[in-house]
Amino acid sequence: MARPRRQDAQRAHLMAAAQQAIKNRGLANVRVRDIADAANTSPGTVTYYWRDVRDLFQDVYEHAIERFYQRRQQATNSLREPVGRLLAMIGSGLPTDHDDGLCCLLYEFSPQARLRAGDAHMRRALFDQQVDLYEQILNDGVACGVFTIRGPIRHVACNLVALEDAYGYHIVTSTSIDRANALTLIVNYAETATGTDLTAVQAALPSDDRPPPSPQHHDADLSHVNKTKSVPRPA
Repeated sequence: MARPRRQDAQRAHLMAAAQQAIKNRGLANVRVRDIADAANTSPGTVTYYWRDVRDLFQDVYEHAIERFYQRRQQATNSLREPVGRLLAMIGSGLPTDHDDGLCCLLYEFSPQARLRAGDAHMRRALFDQQVDLYEQILNDGVACGVFTIRGPIRHVACNLVALEDAYGYHIVTSTSIDRANALTLIVNYAETATGTDLTAVQAALPSDDRPPPSPQHHDADLSHVNKTKSVPRPA
């Protein structure tokens, strides 16, 4: 009975090692040996669980997408007021800085969506899910009279996600646009689109309706990698 749990733990360890290798070397440069070295194990252990390293990469991408979306949900679910939820949504969609591990991972995989049907499907699903979250917040704001939106709300939601994607890439590649600049620019657009001074309204909200601190993506999910000197190999 313990064997399936051990195998699940080993797979999770190898996936975390693959994430670390991709972050350090770039997806195009990662080989099975790099993943094995990050996991302190042998290449044979990696190929025991994934005969084709591309299948491992796809599992890593899917897991990263799930984590990213779940964090966005968590950032908004605890808030009630549409303004606080909208600002929390915007903040949770941007990398914390150029070394944000989770966001860097997502950007590494994005170019593959043009060539791999599975990656394209996951990328499209992530975009649509994020748009749905924005659309719900915007609709709630309109319903309670906080937002005044001209034109299709879905279009505003799509634009917000697209702005996050674009500015997020600037953050992780360390251009002249950092996180603070990106937040200001996206919030300015959101204020124009909603007809609401979001910053002023936020200042008047009760403390429990204000957005929480930005999520720390970094390498929190990879922290256990390389801390174990040896990993049991499959029998």
